[in-house]
Amino acid sequence: MGPNTAIELVSHFCPDGERLAHEIDLALHARQITLREAWQRQVALLPFDRMDEMTAFLRESISLRPGARELVHLLSEHNVPAAILSGGLDAFIRPILARERLDLPVLSDSVTFAPDGSPLVVYPFGHPTCRLCGVCKAAAVQRPDPAGARSIFVGDGSTDRFAAEMADVVFARRRLRDYCVEHQIRFFPFEDLQPVTERLRTWLEGIEPMPAPRRLGRRESPCPISQAAAGQDPLPPGADSAFRGL
Repeated sequence: MGPNTAIELVSHFCPDGERLAHEIDLALHARQITLREAWQRQVALLPFDRMDEMTAFLRESISLRPGARELVHLLSEHNVPAAILSGGLDAFIRPILARERLDLPVLSDSVTFAPDGSPLVVYPFGHPTCRLCGVCKAAAVQRPDPAGARSIFVGDGSTDRFAAEMADVVFARRRLRDYCVEHQIRFFPFEDLQPVTERLRTWLEGIEPMPAPRRLGRRESPCPISQAAAGQDPLPPGADSAFRGL
C-alpha cells in the first residue's frame, strides 16, 4: 500500500499526533522497541469510539502503490498464491482492499478489547515463542517446496527484514533495500510495482528462467527461523549472479 496507516491515524486523530507518531516510528526503526511494542503504543493513542471516522479517513486517504492491481491480476492469471503480510491491523487493511475490490488473504494483527474497554493488540499469526514481530513473516515465506516452488517477497520496511532473510526472491525498497545491502541479501530494487510485475511476467511466461533457490537465513539474525535456516548448505558459486544489490 502507500503510507503507514498507524502513523496516518495517530497523526490525524490524536492531540500532538504527528510528534507522537514520529517518535514511535523512530524508536521502532532504531530497534529500541519491537513492532509489538510500537503497535501497543499506537493503539493506546487511537480513539476507537471513532472507528467509523478512522475507517472512512483511511478509505479516502490511503492509496495502493502504482502497479498493485496489475500485479495481483498477473498472479491470479497464473494461479500463483499470494497474500498480504502486514504488521498493521486487519481492521484498517480490509476496508482499503474492499474499496479496491481485491480479494487477498491478509496475515496481520488484530485489535480486541479488555473488559474495561481498553484496546489490546492480538497476534494470530505470530511466532509461538518469539515476540519480536506481530506477524511472523519469516515463517510465512519459508520455501514451500524445496524441489520446485520459490517464495517471493516484496517489501519496503525494516520490519520486513526477517522475511527478506527467508524468501528465495526479494524485491526491496527504502529501509528494506538498505538492510539487504548491509547484510548482503540478494534483491531486486523497485519503487512502484510495475517493474515487479514485468519481471514476474518474464518468469511466469518462460521468457527468462526463474531464479535458483538460494541459501536462506542468517546465523546472526535475532529471528529463530532465520537462524535455523542458516544451517543449510550454500548453493553452488554463481547461483546469485542474476541479482543486484550485493
